[in-house]
Amino acid sequence: MVISMLGDLNGKTVADIGAGSGYFAFRLTPKAEKVIGIDIDPGFISFLDSMKVRLPESYRNRFESRLAKPDDPMLGPGEADAVIIVNTYAYIDNRTQYLKTLYKGIASRGRLLIVDFKKNDIPVGPPDHFRITLNDVRRELVSAGFKVVQVDLESLDYQYIIIAEKE
Repeated sequence: MVISMLGDLNGKTVADIGAGSGYFAFRLTPKAEKVIGIDIDPGFISFLDSMKVRLPESYRNRFESRLAKPDDPMLGPGEADAVIIVNTYAYIDNRTQYLKTLYKGIASRGRLLIVDFKKNDIPVGPPDHFRITLNDVRRELVSAGFKVVQVDLESLDYQYIIIAEKE
């Protein structure tokens, strides 16, 4: 359901920031022309590389892992048509500045989809002090130059989904 919210990915490059073990990155690979699994942890990059060889041969060239910096996703100018950040946004320091850097790496009219835990007393996820309110995410996106185009509080029990576009 989350992946479908990105729209048609045929011929597009998608970046998964905070890719971790590749849950979304490897599910995106059959749908996009290229998927970049981005993480700041070299251990996850090694894991992603070890899992890449398990992809069907026709998909292996579509996937790339990329070690990023905590303040830079290491995307080239306009490189990604779509970006997802799942359960990672709250762990980014200086989020507005990070989003401004990310903005440069997204193509014109590109999409950014953020999924993160709601900030209330829910039984799963990180402690409340590690959660960011939807309003704060929206404010940070707008401050970085993005246009918020969709907010979904209902589809997932414990997380919100916010989609923004680069104008």
